[in-house]
Amino acid sequence: MKMTMKALVGTALVAGALSLSGCGGAPIETTEAAHENIAKLVAEDIKPTRQENRVRANIELTPTNLLSLLPSISEYPITVGQPDSSSVESVEIFTSSEKSGKGTDGLYNELAERFNRMGKSISNGKTAAISVRKMPSGLGAQFILAGQNVPDAFSPSNKLWGKMIESQGISVDEINPVTAPNTAGIVVRKSKIDLITTDGVLDLQKLLTEVTSGEFSMGYTNPYQSSTGLNFLMMVLHSFAQGDEAEFLSPDVASAFEAFQLGVPFVAQNTLQMRDAAVGSGVLDALVMENQTWVNVTGMADYEFVPFGVRHDSPLYALPQADEAEREVLDLFNKFIIENKGQISDFGFGGNPTYKSSYDITDGSLIQQAQKLWKDKKSGGKPIAAVFVADVSGSMDGSRIKELQKALVDSSDLIAASNAIGLVSYNNAVNIDLPVRQFNLQQKSLFIGAVESLSAGGATATNDAVVVAANELINFGAANPDHKLIIFVLSDGETNEGLDFSTVKETLRFARIPIHTIAYELSSDHLKEMASLVEAAYIESSVGSASYRIGNLLNSEM
Repeated sequence: MKMTMKALVGTALVAGALSLSGCGGAPIETTEAAHENIAKLVAEDIKPTRQENRVRANIELTPTNLLSLLPSISEYPITVGQPDSSSVESVEIFTSSEKSGKGTDGLYNELAERFNRMGKSISNGKTAAISVRKMPSGLGAQFILAGQNVPDAFSPSNKLWGKMIESQGISVDEINPVTAPNTAGIVVRKSKIDLITTDGVLDLQKLLTEVTSGEFSMGYTNPYQSSTGLNFLMMVLHSFAQGDEAEFLSPDVASAFEAFQLGVPFVAQNTLQMRDAAVGSGVLDALVMENQTWVNVTGMADYEFVPFGVRHDSPLYALPQADEAEREVLDLFNKFIIENKGQISDFGFGGNPTYKSSYDITDGSLIQQAQKLWKDKKSGGKPIAAVFVADVSGSMDGSRIKELQKALVDSSDLIAASNAIGLVSYNNAVNIDLPVRQFNLQQKSLFIGAVESLSAGGATATNDAVVVAANELINFGAANPDHKLIIFVLSDGETNEGLDFSTVKETLRFARIPIHTIAYELSSDHLKEMASLVEAAYIESSVGSASYRIGNLLNSEM
């Protein structure tokens, strides 16, 4: 049946009204109204089934850790390289993202390409060549610590990663402490800068006091992955310990950090997500960012950059895999970097040349211990209640659902037993597979059993499933107000059934439950916008990296 233009306009007007008012009633402008609308949508529109899993699965006695879930190295390709040849001595460098990407993030790529074109010979008669593999600093350190795909050399953003690796008994030979001078900083609203600075310089005590009191809203990045986030964490702990490394992990420092975390709205997975949270939602007064990113960013005219912590000078390390000939190549490349240091400003490096590191770490083993402290205390002492929302539509059939099941089972070891977990699955209909309960051994066994029982088929009603998950958490939270509520959505396709996102967007926003979304084998504007409603992460994952992507997210959130 064809619709007239008048009917089409009328339909559009109704859809617009629904997007503002949830179900056609009063506009959603409070958390209470959002909760009421969610309950109404579940009861009257979605009507989920509640076929609860009763099958208990066996639990592995050997727990999983993040190093065992590392993705395939092929997901982090060589950005500059030479073809394999008996006449070429090629050295691979794991290189942090701000200097191995595109455009202004491509300093090492440019230097390597120019160096390789020179065709320099080394003492064994071979031609020296550099291969650059784009690799986030934290992930690069994890590969090295796990002994997987270890490169010949490593150039992270700052020296903390080198100290951490060396503390685990892995030889780290510093070729050059400064290849791309840079600093980390707090990017703060100009209207709030006096709250955290004295005479234009970061006043850490002011910052800690303002954040802890809840008067200043600041976010930072995941210290397991982000150099800037790790730097910020170590600086805060160093301050609480008054510079005494023997007190770094003391109960007093842990307690002070826990109180500080209560004032932190969220920790982002990366700088881009953090920036979008500040500029897009306006929630944050400040965020962390490298100066090289800052000078190349747009849309942040209302902010100012204040350096903090240790410098981010991109040290270059030779690793044990590098033999004598490869070290000779590294020495030649390092000499080439020094000769071309005038080029660094073209890529945004070299800012704040007089800034000196505000602290130092002599015991590198403290860094991994600090990461664990952060994982244990980051929610400010509050346990987490989370619902996993699993897409089981027809497109998930085959390897996708098998890998998703494996990822959820593998990463379940990263969830602390003090948290509470539930599971919702969906295609064109929604089922509550497991109500939210404390993640003790019994619930963990039921969770794994429910995951292993998932089967694929049908359409994709993502929005319906998220509303059901929110309702489950709201009901749980009413009886357990000490818990922080979170949703994790895992989907491989765009919504084609059920509620339209425009009709539930404001309801989900005012419900104030972060919705972390993992786009499985796709790029999804819908899932990205859903995650942006309440400062959550949007992550794209291949089938092969699902365990690591989900595990890394759970490691930082649970």
